[in-house]
Amino acid sequence: MARRALSADVTDSADHRGDRWWVPIAVLAATLPVAVVFSAVLPPDVFAMLPVAAVVLVGLALALCSPAFVYFDRQYLAAEAAWTPSALYYLMVVPAVAPFLALAYVYRRHQRVGVPANPLADER
Repeated sequence: MARRALSADVTDSADHRGDRWWVPIAVLAATLPVAVVFSAVLPPDVFAMLPVAAVVLVGLALALCSPAFVYFDRQYLAAEAAWTPSALYYLMVVPAVAPFLALAYVYRRHQRVGVPANPLADER
């Protein structure tokens, strides 16, 4: 199996991925309001509640992975910004408090660091 050499563009773009660890934390913060809206709008039917179950499962998966997101975002912020988030944000792993801590994290990060870069924008 032949290996391909990576171009300089690929390695340079990999260095810029560190500033995007806040995105899954923001999605985790949005899971509770989205689940509440879906459950209020959809009829109380088993099949109609499938979108609510999907949102809850995504929130659970993000909550379980949140220590990695917080760790890598803390590493990025320690190197690039003047703010290092508290280690208490690792408690996002507890699903019952995860959306609330994620919302607090994203809000505090916005206050301290400013408006994050658009993760969908092309950086070329």
